[in-house]
Amino acid sequence: MPLNFASSGSGGSPFIRFSVEDNEWLRSSEEGELETVDLATNPVMIDIERVRQGWLKLQGGRDWVQWPDNDYTKCAKPSDAHKEGASVDFYSTKLFGDEPVREFCSSQEGAKVFIKQLYDACEEKFGSGQVPVIKLTGSNKVKMGRGNTRIPTFEVVGWKERPDDLNVGVPGTTIDTSSKSAATSAPVAEAESGSSGDINFDEI
Repeated sequence: MPLNFASSGSGGSPFIRFSVEDNEWLRSSEEGELETVDLATNPVMIDIERVRQGWLKLQGGRDWVQWPDNDYTKCAKPSDAHKEGASVDFYSTKLFGDEPVREFCSSQEGAKVFIKQLYDACEEKFGSGQVPVIKLTGSNKVKMGRGNTRIPTFEVVGWKERPDDLNVGVPGTTIDTSSKSAATSAPVAEAESGSSGDINFDEI
């Protein structure tokens, strides 16, 4: 079934973020500062099958409220400051060291389009016990609503067995909600399935 949002991170650490302003991916560090991370040269595993949807508030302190069964009708919006968002785990021992699992949690419109497109590109292999290996190839700058955003572009370069670190916690469920968001009409990001001879799958 398709991945949809209802309309228009959980704050835990470690995490990864996408900066629309700087057009770059950032990761948390032990020092508390964000560090640039190169996901174009170094692919990561993204556990998109277990994507989580919920309400995210950033004003006055980060607050994440997950929807039961990824169904927004089962979870009232906590406040006007909360926006619908999504959370998904990135995995890389090469890039993330001792904290190989990094949460990407965002309510940005471009990020939600990216997550939906990644979900759609990978859904066919859900249930196989494997996780897609993703190369983040850049981003497309688009106008959505009253402002501009960026939609990360990607390539599916392969699949690997789900690492034990990604089995911690309760798996998410697939998503079946009604969508009225700009995500359904936004330009499609690059999403090519396949494999690449340039990728060393032992160094993800």
